[in-house]
Amino acid sequence: MIRIITDSLSDLTLERGTELDIDIMCLNVRFGDEDYICGKELSNEQFYEKLETSPHPPASSAVNPTAFSEVFDRYLKAGDEIVCIMFSSQMSATCQNAVIAASEFDSPHIRIIDCENASMGQGLLVEHAVRLRDQGKDADEIEKEIRELLPRVHTFIVVESMEYLKRGGRISASKALVGSLLRVHPVLRILADGAAPVDKVKGKKSCNAWLINKLLDEPADPNFPIVIGHSNAKERAVQFEAQMTNAGIKNDFITNCIGPIVGTHIGPNCLGIGYVVAK
Repeated sequence: MIRIITDSLSDLTLERGTELDIDIMCLNVRFGDEDYICGKELSNEQFYEKLETSPHPPASSAVNPTAFSEVFDRYLKAGDEIVCIMFSSQMSATCQNAVIAASEFDSPHIRIIDCENASMGQGLLVEHAVRLRDQGKDADEIEKEIRELLPRVHTFIVVESMEYLKRGGRISASKALVGSLLRVHPVLRILADGAAPVDKVKGKKSCNAWLINKLLDEPADPNFPIVIGHSNAKERAVQFEAQMTNAGIKNDFITNCIGPIVGTHIGPNCLGIGYVVAK
């Protein structure tokens, strides 16, 4: 049997993980002295509520090698093949900890894929890996196709407020103030080593328009869904999906709430997309 493993940074809920029959390794997030297991003790939506109300900035901790070892050991003993699709190794130690755990077994039946992406892009790759598994592809075929897709997965987020970029040290307080006064919304692209600013838009209505124009300029492959990510802004995501449909974008859509790691830096009420660029 092929076992697909990812981490909670993929933004897939544990309920979705059960539906897909995959394992989701959960990171921890801390507010002051309070520790929570992401997805189990604190949902992504609850994270944003605490982000806005807690006097303590959040901090996260990676899944440790021992947790991976326990899962690997169980599946290897059952004779299973393992395909892990992990959050970018340059943004979290989780992927490296999976590699450390795998090295203990020195088994050709464990495949670790650094997705070089995050959030919507990572979730998109996991969902596709499940489709390949369900089509009867073997582990080598799944790994090969996922690796080939990596350069074509684009993830963009339009940030609602510069406040959280300022808190995380991504921009200066003066830039955050000017941006707020001018109602400027930074556009970030998620890359292997983090979120890079690629543009900025003025006014809230321009946020959705930027994402739609990106999809019109660099269309999504129709064989893959578009993942809509929101930071506790489900109603905005629903409206955005309707706007994309009205713009003639015919892909299927998957909607997820963006998790704590990316969410710490972007804050609530943001929208983003993850998609596979057409060849």
